[in-house]
Amino acid sequence: MPLTPPTILRVVLKKAREEKGLTQEELADIVCLRKWHIHEMEETETFITFYSMTIKVHAAKRIGAHLGLKESEFLEPVKKS
Repeated sequence: MPLTPPTILRVVLKKAREEKGLTQEELADIVCLRKWHIHEMEETETFITFYSMTIKVHAAKRIGAHLGLKESEFLEPVKKS
């Protein structure tokens, strides 16, 4: 059974970026991503530009670390049924 990645709390990442006074483009430059990656991270649940949800979660961790967030603040673990 494949592992289900955690849910990225988009609003938390966006709010932290805005509180740091960074544009999507500035944050993208800092964390070595493209502006559209940051846009997708903050605005959608898809992973079109990341190729897989696992890669998107790794990018979220990099972004969160730069923004001074703990993973528990912006990643919601998978709920077991």
